Amino acid sequence: MSSVRRYLISKDEVQPLDVGDEEGFRGVDSRLIVSDETMGSGRACLFRVIFPKGAYHGPHLHTESDELLYALRGKAIQWVDGVEYIMTAGTAMLIPKNVVHWMRNDWNEEFEVIGVYPEVPNFSKTGQQVPSHWERFGFTSRPSGE
Repeated sequence: MSSVRRYLISKDEVQPLDVGDEEGFRGVDSRLIVSDETMGSGRACLFRVIFPKGAYHGPHLHTESDELLYALRGKAIQWVDGVEYIMTAGTAMLIPKNVVHWMRNDWNEEFEVIGVYPEVPNFSKTGQQVPSHWERFGFTSRPSGE
């Protein structure tokens, strides 16, 4: 028997997550759309994040779930395990659990991405950890060229 409580939801029904600089976020609209709380999902969750120019999610890792990303529009730097990638609309990434990664939008257009944590029912269960000394992961909060 399914534990799903509903089958359809709009991003407008979900409040943005209260993320702050202490968790390594700045300037993002992040919404956990499918989760145990919103729809009764017991095994995975889906999120949508918008990064305006200069917005970022600093270096972090997840100990309990991989992270799957798909870019909808714009472009952003996605740094994964020592390599810098440029995500653009139509590209996808797989970030394994326990791998440090970060994202930043250095361009004028908003970057919009959807993602899935396929092994946990909500964000708090991802085991996110934010390391200190961000610079050792190639990260600065300033867009490149500034």
